Amino acid sequence: MTKGGKYAGNKELLIIPNAVHTDLYDRLDIIPFDKIESFFKTNLGV
Repeated sequence: MTKGGKYAGNKELLIIPNAVHTDLYDRLDIIPFDKIESFFKTNLGV
Protein backbone atom coordinates (compact mmCIF):
# COMPACT_ATOMS: atom_id res chain seq x y z
CA MET A 1 0.00 0.00 0.00
CA THR A 2 2.93 2.24 -0.61
CA LYS A 3 3.36 4.81 -3.36
CA GLY A 4 3.54 3.06 -6.70
CA GLY A 5 2.31 -0.23 -5.24
CA LYS A 6 -0.61 -2.31 -6.47
CA TYR A 7 -3.04 -0.79 -3.94
CA ALA A 8 -1.68 2.75 -3.82
CA GLY A 9 -4.85 4.32 -5.23
CA ASN A 10 -7.56 2.62 -3.21
CA LYS A 11 -7.49 4.80 -0.12
CA GLU A 12 -9.78 7.55 1.05
CA LEU A 13 -9.37 9.86 4.02
CA LEU A 14 -12.67 10.13 5.85
CA ILE A 15 -12.90 12.91 8.42
CA ILE A 16 -15.90 12.90 10.73
CA PRO A 17 -16.32 16.33 12.32
CA ASN A 18 -16.34 16.43 16.13
CA ALA A 19 -15.60 12.70 16.44
CA VAL A 20 -12.69 10.93 18.08
CA HIS A 21 -11.42 7.46 17.25
CA THR A 22 -13.45 5.69 19.94
CA ASP A 23 -16.71 7.33 18.81
CA LEU A 24 -16.59 5.10 15.75
CA TYR A 25 -17.13 2.01 17.90
CA ASP A 26 -20.52 2.80 19.37
CA ARG A 27 -21.92 6.12 18.15
CA LEU A 28 -24.04 4.73 15.36
CA ASP A 29 -25.47 8.16 14.63
CA ILE A 30 -22.12 9.48 13.38
CA ILE A 31 -20.68 6.43 11.62
CA PRO A 32 -20.89 7.05 7.85
CA PHE A 33 -22.05 3.57 6.90
CA ASP A 34 -23.00 4.65 3.37
CA LYS A 35 -19.47 5.90 2.64
CA ILE A 36 -17.91 2.76 4.12
CA GLU A 37 -20.21 0.47 2.15
CA SER A 38 -19.51 2.34 -1.08
CA PHE A 39 -15.74 2.12 -0.51
CA PHE A 40 -15.92 -1.65 0.15
CA LYS A 41 -18.08 -2.26 -2.93
CA THR A 42 -15.73 -0.26 -5.13
CA ASN A 43 -12.44 -1.63 -3.81
CA LEU A 44 -13.23 -5.10 -2.51
CA GLY A 45 -15.99 -6.15 -4.86
CA VAL A 46 -18.31 -6.83 -1.92
